[in-house]
Formats: sequence, structure tokens, C-alpha cells
Amino acid sequence: MEDENRNQLGQHFLIDYNIISKIIESCNVKENDVVLEFGTGYGYLTKKIAEIVRLVYTYEIDKELYSKAKNFLLENSNVIIFNRDFFKEEKCDFDFFLSNIPYSRSKDTMKWLSLHEFRDAVIMVQKEFCDKLIAPPGSSDYSVVSVFSQYCFDIEPLFNVEKNSFNPPPKIDSRVIRLRRKKNNMNHQVISSLELLFSNRNKNAAKLLDSKQYQNKKINQLDVETLIETANHLIKKGIKNTR
Repeated sequence: MEDENRNQLGQHFLIDYNIISKIIESCNVKENDVVLEFGTGYGYLTKKIAEIVRLVYTYEIDKELYSKAKNFLLENSNVIIFNRDFFKEEKCDFDFFLSNIPYSRSKDTMKWLSLHEFRDAVIMVQKEFCDKLIAPPGSSDYSVVSVFSQYCFDIEPLFNVEKNSFNPPPKIDSRVIRLRRKKNNMNHQVISSLELLFSNRNKNAAKLLDSKQYQNKKINQLDVETLIETANHLIKKGIKNTR
């Protein structure tokens, strides 16, 4: 039953030590860094990153996995493991973020990261989700998560990870990517306003926004900067997403 619940959450645990080493090599961390990890799993990635940084905060909501990981990481005095919901952490000071993100929480994680300040991150996501993150305006993958992610981060795809590197193996391939935090600020209101705009993604932007400057473009054809500017304009006018 536990494994079944984990599958429903999109939890696939990385067990390939070659890939774990490759991920660690991709992390631009310093010895005095504080690392935040979402999804401890068995603790394999946690143990490796803990060897080269000052402190690791890691979150595992599954009680059984938390117990196993805590025992596995017992000798790593610079690892603090929490058995609680990562997304309920509002204030958290860290330099670097690391995660094999549960597939069902990919958008939530990107949203959480966009609301916090840190230097950079290395994360693993579904290949299809990575395509959404880097999608250009007008493409079928271009969405709310594309906009706020591209506004907040420089996104660099690094390498693909095959299904057999996980237990249990997922149905699709994954991709490791690097995020470098930009200075642009994000907040819940802007994201909500973007969601309102994209609920009308195929509508004529000029008519919807009562502005001739968008000519015959649809909402999903507007670039990131224009959409952020438009979202802020809607907020000032008091137009809210009620969905």
C-alpha cells in the first residue's frame, strides 16, 4: 500500500550511483553553502551533497522513508532531516536547492522556488515538464509555469536520465536541469493573475485586454515580459482570478 501511494504521488527513487555522481558534479556548490533538498527518499543524494557543503536541510514527508533515511544519514552530522510538508515552509534561508522532484509536485515546486531567493539549483523533472519550462511563446507547451519560471530563472537543461535509473521505473524519461536565480521578484498575486490570463490562452489578446498594442496576438503568443507586465496591470485594476 505504501509503494502504491508513492506511485500515485509520482515518487520514483534514484538508485543509479553513476547518475547520482553526475548530478553532484553538476552542482555549483561551495563548502560553506547551505543546501535545501526536497524529497530525501533513501538519502543517497543527500549523503553525497553533505560531503561537500556546510549544511543540508532535507524534507521527507513519508514516515517510513524518513525513518530509513534518518538511519542512513546518522553519521552525517551536517544533515538535518524533517518529516513534514516542505510546501508549508514559508521562510527558509539557503544558498542552493537540490531535488529529484516528485512528478506530481513539479509545478508546485517551481512556484515555491520562484517565491524565494537563493543562488541556484539542480533539479530532476519529467522530460515533458522540462519542455514546458523552456517553451517559447506560441508553442503548445507554453504555459503559466513557463512564464513565471523563465521570468525568475535562467534555465539550463543538463542531461537526460533513463527509466531504469529509478525504483520503481517511471513510464517516461527524466531530465536534470540547472536553475540560476534572476533578480526578478515574484509573488502569489502575479502567479494568480497569470493563471487568469492563461485560462483565456487562445483568445485574442487585444480584445481581451482592451488594448490595440497586442494586434492580433493570442494570450499564449505574448512574451514573458509582456505577460508579467499585463499581470501586474490586472492586479492594479483589481481584476482577480476567482477560479
